[in-house]
Amino acid sequence: MRKRHHKKFKNSHCSPTFINRLWSFLISSSMEFMLAILALIIGYYQFYISRPILEYSSSTDKIISSSPDMPLHIHINGIDYHNIYKSTVTLSNNGEAALSGDDVSPKGHDPIRIPFPPQVKVLHYEIDTHQTSPDVDAKLEPGDNSAIIKFSFLNPGDTIAVNLFSEHEYDQYKIVGSAVGVNKITHTLNNRQTHKILLICGIFLLIFYIFLTYRYFHHHKRLPRI
Repeated sequence: MRKRHHKKFKNSHCSPTFINRLWSFLISSSMEFMLAILALIIGYYQFYISRPILEYSSSTDKIISSSPDMPLHIHINGIDYHNIYKSTVTLSNNGEAALSGDDVSPKGHDPIRIPFPPQVKVLHYEIDTHQTSPDVDAKLEPGDNSAIIKFSFLNPGDTIAVNLFSEHEYDQYKIVGSAVGVNKITHTLNNRQTHKILLICGIFLLIFYIFLTYRYFHHHKRLPRI
């Protein structure tokens, strides 16, 4: 009786399949390097950006746009305006302890305030009660070309929002000042800016991943036999 032998696979020396090559890339040192860089970026963000106790963000929207067909206007301090921009500047306590208003630098030194840029004429400013935390007792006082933010306590997670009205489209308002344990108020991105940056970073990472994948497959491509 003739003994059967198992058939050997043909093309046993052929190049690995796409799935195998992809898996090899995922467990390669290149992927480890990418993950290490990503971990460093996340760690940098958490330690150096999330640690400050006070942070602020700002955004600007056009609330009135008049035209000959629809002559809208707004009345402020006895004057009619046809085009008005509303900027919302938000102060948040992202630290682990409450901040007392008594610990803030007093007026005349370095109080917590919103400076008005010289090229922008602020027509009116007020506390935004809808975005300000309900437990925060906040008010505004006029300063030297600025609006001083006053409060009794600012607990962790509390927010104070200030609306500024102007005829100029300006979205770079800042909050400056100091307090006990706070030497600098850090700027953070609003939701619109965050989404834009995440989109750009996602596209960049996708392009970078495609480039590394191409380089890896091209490098491991078997040369044709002579």
